[in-house]
Amino acid sequence: MTKSGHDILKDRLRRAMGIDLQTVGHNSLRNAVARRMRVLGIKETRQYYELTERRAAELDELIDEVAVNETWFFRDDTPFTVLQRYSRNWLKRGRGSCLRILSVPCASGEEPYSIAIALLEAGVNGPLFKIDAIDISYRALRLARRGIYGRNSFRGRNNFFQRKYFQKTKAGYVIAKHIKHSVNFIRANILAANLPILNSRYDIIFCRNLLIYLDKDNQKVVVSILDKLLVDEGLIFTGHAEPGAFADSVFIPAPYPKAFALTRRSAVVCKPDRVSYNRQILPPSLPVQPLWFTELDTARELADTGQHEEAMECCEQYIRRHGPDKEAYFLMGMILTDMDEPRLAIRMLKKVVYLDPNLVKAIEMLALLYKGLGDDNNYRVFKQRAGRVAARNQPAGKGSE
Repeated sequence: MTKSGHDILKDRLRRAMGIDLQTVGHNSLRNAVARRMRVLGIKETRQYYELTERRAAELDELIDEVAVNETWFFRDDTPFTVLQRYSRNWLKRGRGSCLRILSVPCASGEEPYSIAIALLEAGVNGPLFKIDAIDISYRALRLARRGIYGRNSFRGRNNFFQRKYFQKTKAGYVIAKHIKHSVNFIRANILAANLPILNSRYDIIFCRNLLIYLDKDNQKVVVSILDKLLVDEGLIFTGHAEPGAFADSVFIPAPYPKAFALTRRSAVVCKPDRVSYNRQILPPSLPVQPLWFTELDTARELADTGQHEEAMECCEQYIRRHGPDKEAYFLMGMILTDMDEPRLAIRMLKKVVYLDPNLVKAIEMLALLYKGLGDDNNYRVFKQRAGRVAARNQPAGKGSE
């Protein structure tokens, strides 16, 4: 069967980016193509597909449209707290003249700039560290080099750094020059054979929320590249749903709960001193996260601490890896309930009941949600259904006492 232009373009993007387009939504490519066609004034999709074959620059524009660049300053505090501990230990031990750090992908710059600020706050002066920041998107890197940000880039509860390191202007919040100059931005694809940093070695690598978008083969390639780039006792910070991609590698979870940090099996993880950052202090002795710690375990921990969006992301990643799962959908239903999204919670819980019609806790929760919405009819339907299922599930002899 001859491939359609859409399928050919999808294959070209997968080769160029390593990305599994299913992970960013079924219609992501179609929507991206439609946006580019509007910009170019092209009416026929066939004409656009032919254009991407002739002009490499247009394929780059399409990559910019497809690339996921959702980020903000100090996204998740814990990795930056651990970074500070590591860097202070590095200073005490006199590890060398320069602490080298990589941020990949760096998107529009919030992460590498956060790294620079965290190091300065920990007492590591500018000449003592070097940050390389890599991304495949020209558009994101233009924003990063510009260094001007809107309110959406500041989502934390303690934005002390905003007052200290940014100047508010009509154009937005402008980052201080000494922070901007501390980051070296590079346009590159980590999967490329000619990756310009292949001969570099880094003490710390932030590689968060990249692997979840790659197919399994490209995940293995990236893990292998990270292994080559990291010094023997270095740390890699991953996204919440990504430690599983390292399961068959030389890496194991480092002893920093909720940091989603990894180190080599052979490495001796340095004992961190007690460091305060954003008024947080982590204890010096921490248990190692087991290798079988799944995305659902992570999601439960995140949900318990009120990090709802991150918990949902972990559940979605679990479903992508393992297929439809009643526990994952049930957990998503509970998280959405906490987020005051009852209709979305109902949608998730109905998936649970479809997979397991006898799961009473899901049926009872549906009844409660419908009651809260004032839907008396559906409340009665699910309340009665829960009663029937509970009676069926009751062991023989019970209920007649």
